[in-house]
Amino acid sequence: MPYFTTNTLTSRPTKGLGAISQVIIKAVNNGSSKAVVYISGLNNDVTPETLFAQELFEVNYREVVTKTYNITQTYFQFNAVYSQELMQIQIFLVDSAGILSPVTQKQLEVSRITSEFRENVAVTTSDFALISFRRNAAVVIPEAVAAEIKPDSLEILASTPIRYKVVGGGTVNGTFVSFPTPTTAIPVTATALQVNYTCTAVTGGRVITQGIGSGIAGAYQNVAASLAGQQLLYNLTDEIITLVVSSLAGSDNLAAVFRMSEEW
Repeated sequence: MPYFTTNTLTSRPTKGLGAISQVIIKAVNNGSSKAVVYISGLNNDVTPETLFAQELFEVNYREVVTKTYNITQTYFQFNAVYSQELMQIQIFLVDSAGILSPVTQKQLEVSRITSEFRENVAVTTSDFALISFRRNAAVVIPEAVAAEIKPDSLEILASTPIRYKVVGGGTVNGTFVSFPTPTTAIPVTATALQVNYTCTAVTGGRVITQGIGSGIAGAYQNVAASLAGQQLLYNLTDEIITLVVSSLAGSDNLAAVFRMSEEW
């Protein structure tokens, strides 16, 4: 998971180390696309804690980025947030003799599910773009900028057999807007996403997963899919993610929910 803390550390000599003079942080991107990393260092000598280190930076695929911070505080901690699940962050204490010691990191459970609902959508055997998400470029909170965002799940109500697919990238018509929307009361400061619920078509991009669902004439059938465990290849730093649906048997009116997982 992409949010870690070291808890409180000390610069005093401990566990065979001398006085700590520096902290080295290595970020290794093992994912499929570039990642955004936000590092914050907190001075715990005072109450409330104050920032003494703060960096937001990109790490390309298979790149290793090293950051070094001088330590003058007696008590301190570091936190890390990053946008790619396959990132690895390792933190080292460096004492006055130059000896490195790795720091244990604790995962923080900070997350939300951001979703959008769309109903009474007429579809045919042609692809129809229902709901599209993208990162909100106007977000200024560093934790949100570096949040890991990935497709979580979807539900579709249909009365005919349908086909769905999730498309990464490409271009959609319609307009992306910030939350809250008419159907989703999420404060704009509580999500790093924007949504497009007026789209009808996506051009280009690539299919990152797809499936089919059964329908019953004259009655709605719920087609549900969990996407979180599929380890989809996507790049929500730069790309959009779009839910596309078509009918396998003539025309139909659909209702759908598309959910995104945010961890920050």
